[in-house]
Amino acid sequence: MAPMEGITDYIYRNTYRKYYGGVDKYFTPFLSPTSDKSFTTREKRNFDPALNDVKTVVPQLITCHADHFIWGMEQIAKNGFGEVNLNLGCPSGTVVAKKKGSGFLAYPLELDEFLYEVFNAKEKLGIEVSIKTRLGKNDPDEFYHLLEIFNKYPIYELTIHPRIQSDFYKYEVKTSYFDYAYKNSKNPLVFNGDITTREDIENTSSKYPSINALMIGRGFLMCPGFNMGESFDLDKFKSFHDDLFGQYEAELSGETPLLWRMKELWAFWGESFDQPKKIKALRKCQRASVYKDIVSEMLIAASVSYKNQS
Repeated sequence: MAPMEGITDYIYRNTYRKYYGGVDKYFTPFLSPTSDKSFTTREKRNFDPALNDVKTVVPQLITCHADHFIWGMEQIAKNGFGEVNLNLGCPSGTVVAKKKGSGFLAYPLELDEFLYEVFNAKEKLGIEVSIKTRLGKNDPDEFYHLLEIFNKYPIYELTIHPRIQSDFYKYEVKTSYFDYAYKNSKNPLVFNGDITTREDIENTSSKYPSINALMIGRGFLMCPGFNMGESFDLDKFKSFHDDLFGQYEAELSGETPLLWRMKELWAFWGESFDQPKKIKALRKCQRASVYKDIVSEMLIAASVSYKNQS
């Protein structure tokens, strides 16, 4: 499961595993180690072993400073995790402006020096380092040089999202560059990008039979359980939704952050419901009671529709 900022926190990951499963690894949304050597309370919860299974959860760090990364890696190793992931893929403008995420890809010499320090340090900690990257910042041909750099280091897994930073999530993924990596990478590869159907899983696995894994983000959100070949189960989804709602209601302070979080999820879940008017009403609602009424009506309408189709 791909890390998605503001969505795939420990509550979402644990609840997804409870109702759907079928995921071998869950990556945390990125944690930002800083010069004051601290994480926020929210970040700490995403790699607290009491809240996360250290065998299946991989904390992800985002920084362009090797000493910050190494400090964060030490904290993660102390908590029993066996792998830490470097985010070189986030395309957000505010992140890129700080030379982080995919913004760091525009500085290959500095990136090389960063990785040299990180991989020297990681040997002492007994933790693996994986990387999630894009092809480059401005031009996909940047990837040829970036892959040369990656090949210098024993990267546990190299996850490639075949777009550049400025693509964000638009346009088709540039699979020809993954083809190049498939032939030339010295490290195990993971494919990430636009895998939203069972057919996508099968086609990508068939095309790249020796890759380590597929990393899926939006696919898991749009249709939970699709990777297991399940059809959309309304009863299971209702239980999943209600469980998440209850946990976020207890965790978040007030209706506004609760509704904001649930509306973020419906931006993806709505793909499974052909009810545009209800989705629009849900986006506009300001009260939890109204939200619950709309969701209940949507699920009833969907149930009737599915029964008629069957």
